[in-house]
Amino acid sequence: MKTAVRVPPLVALAVGAALWFVPTLVQRAAWLLGDDDRAVDFDLVLVSRWIAAALLLVFVLAVERRPLSSVGLHAPRGRDVLITVGLAVLALVVSVTLYGLVAGTGPDQQSPSGRIVASLSVAGSIHLIVNAAVVEELFFRGFLMERVIDLTRRPWLAALVSYVVFVGSHVPGSGGATALTMVAVGSLLFVGLYWVRRNLLLCVGAHAIGNLPLLANALA
Repeated sequence: MKTAVRVPPLVALAVGAALWFVPTLVQRAAWLLGDDDRAVDFDLVLVSRWIAAALLLVFVLAVERRPLSSVGLHAPRGRDVLITVGLAVLALVVSVTLYGLVAGTGPDQQSPSGRIVASLSVAGSIHLIVNAAVVEELFFRGFLMERVIDLTRRPWLAALVSYVVFVGSHVPGSGGATALTMVAVGSLLFVGLYWVRRNLLLCVGAHAIGNLPLLANALA
């Protein structure tokens, strides 16, 4: 039987942060090599995000020798799934309403992410929705919150760190309007769900529902 290796939480968090920035480094490298096709760059970023997530799980399983439950990966209860869907739909309505009041309809064309979203096909939008839900929840909820809890023994502080870092990280790419409405409202739900249930799959599902406007834009 594998026994957990005592990897200091700060070291684990540093590894997680380094892996999170792998897609950014891949994108910068593509630009330096003279690749001006931003659509290709974005596909490359999505693939590198999957790779970063896989490497994070390898770190958890092979280096820390901890189970997948240490990042909240276990089957949710049926009742929790139903509650999560209801809350996610409510959060989506609130966030879309706030975004509409601030920025109007459609993606923010002034932001890099908004321009990419506006150009995505239906298949590309679905890939982005799944990628964002799985990869971002693994890094920001399952890993970040759990390791901050290991470090501080304070779940509320882990929730606060996760919320601030997640929303803040969306400002440069998504723009202030999206980050402070869609992302800020959705993140309250994701963080709250993980704080209360410590279940990554619930957060992934809620995140995917929150990103459905991406698909609506592609279908329009």
